[in-house]
Amino acid sequence: MRHLSAANRDSIRGGLGRSRNVVRAGLAGQRGFNLLELLTAIAILGIITAIAVPSFQSITVNSRLSTETNDLVSSLRFARSEAAKQGLNVTVCAANAGLTACSGAADWSTGWIVIDTGGNVLFAREALQATTASEQAIVGATGLITFNRNGFSTSARTIKLCGPDNMATRARGVIVSVDGRVRLATDSNANSIVEDRAGNDLGCP
Repeated sequence: MRHLSAANRDSIRGGLGRSRNVVRAGLAGQRGFNLLELLTAIAILGIITAIAVPSFQSITVNSRLSTETNDLVSSLRFARSEAAKQGLNVTVCAANAGLTACSGAADWSTGWIVIDTGGNVLFAREALQATTASEQAIVGATGLITFNRNGFSTSARTIKLCGPDNMATRARGVIVSVDGRVRLATDSNANSIVEDRAGNDLGCP
């Protein structure tokens, strides 16, 4: 067996000592958050949450309103098409709880139906869904919207959809003209509020 000289043994001991010092220095540099740093991180997280949550809620409400508006437009266009196809009057109206007949109500948020003169329900849209009662969108219209066999509407109407906060800038509108044309309300004067068929800003509720 080969024996190390005294010089080699001293060199090895010195190297090991330096390695231990490096390890100790590295461990000493690894420390946790102090109280000030922790409080700062919590404050920053709170600010981010305060900004992000309302923005997410706004996106959710706008998305729901857009979906409901598109569903209503589709129902009205379907009713007009069926009236021409069947050669009889077809009506779109707020529905009763069972979605079997018109309720006669002005609030359509409980659901609506497409029904012909024979009382046959051609389409039913269930009550508008929301994550909480306070987020329930409102669909407002007065009376029934009926299309005859020529595709004309018995009257011109603007149906208004509002969000839970009743902000006019969130309002959506569906316009039905006497010739039976169905279109979305638009903002012609660039004030961020859509207008009814007469050109007046839609207010909520």
